[in-house]
Amino acid sequence: MADRETELMLLVKAGDRAAFEEIFRLYQKPLANYLFRLTGNRARSEDLLQDAFLRLWKAAPNYEPSAKVSTYIFRIAHNLFLNDAARLRPKPLESMEAETRSDPASDLNRREVRSAVQKAVEALPEGEREVLLLSEYSGFKYAEISEILGIPVGTVKSRMFSAVQRLKESLKGLSHGRAGED
Repeated sequence: MADRETELMLLVKAGDRAAFEEIFRLYQKPLANYLFRLTGNRARSEDLLQDAFLRLWKAAPNYEPSAKVSTYIFRIAHNLFLNDAARLRPKPLESMEAETRSDPASDLNRREVRSAVQKAVEALPEGEREVLLLSEYSGFKYAEISEILGIPVGTVKSRMFSAVQRLKESLKGLSHGRAGED
């Protein structure tokens, strides 16, 4: 797949709109999910998504296949997020959509757990949250995260370790089946 994506990007570099549309189809959903998890705001994440693809198109003439296309695209989106976050204070993640209905007690418990996890992820320092989201929600390997964020792999590993430790501490009460009382 990576070789095909590189071929597509080289075609985009040459101005091929059909290749760009295929890259868009490949990355629209994963990039939208990543940006939504970072911003917590659907409209803002959609704006960033459009900006990321616009920037990809404009930057295509300078593209050199030195990294995976996914890394290149996520790096563009990440930089846009950082620029946007510098202008705006980050907002909390929106609630995840409800799953298929089963029994009310089960739904309530699932919502409590989801809410507790969401709050714990939101409470992570930005660097740890970004590493966690890129790894666990977007499926990137540590080396790819290193390229996207422009930090050493060791820093990615230490941020991930810290994020996991903080989440374990924050979510201790969930091991008993309850998200805790406020």
